[in-house]
Amino acid sequence: MAKKHNKKHQVKNKVGNEPVLWVNILLTLTLVPMVVGILMIGAWALDILFWEDAQAQIVIGILFILVSFAVSNALQKRWRLAAGWSFLAISDLILLFWLDVTVQIIAIGIGSLGLLIIIVEFVSQWKRNKKN
Repeated sequence: MAKKHNKKHQVKNKVGNEPVLWVNILLTLTLVPMVVGILMIGAWALDILFWEDAQAQIVIGILFILVSFAVSNALQKRWRLAAGWSFLAISDLILLFWLDVTVQIIAIGIGSLGLLIIIVEFVSQWKRNKKN
């Protein structure tokens, strides 16, 4: 006996909340900076340096990872998480380029704000999932 298909169900699958193909492709491409960042940090751990300053290699590797998280969350329309990861990336960028202590204190404040946004969003998602 053949299965009966519900037309309403089929339309929902086509029009529903399924991401568009190009969004899936871009989400896959956000893995590239994450892998590059992990490889840069791993290379630093193995004393393979791409820059003369070993500390800069770590910071740039972390920057790649943070940008990957920010773009991935933005593509998924998780705006608060994207903002939090972006603030952390901006903080990392400031720490990389400016050696002035007052500017670095501001960067730590920006990074703390980003971390706070991420923590608040994760806790709210955890509470929502706990209720279900």
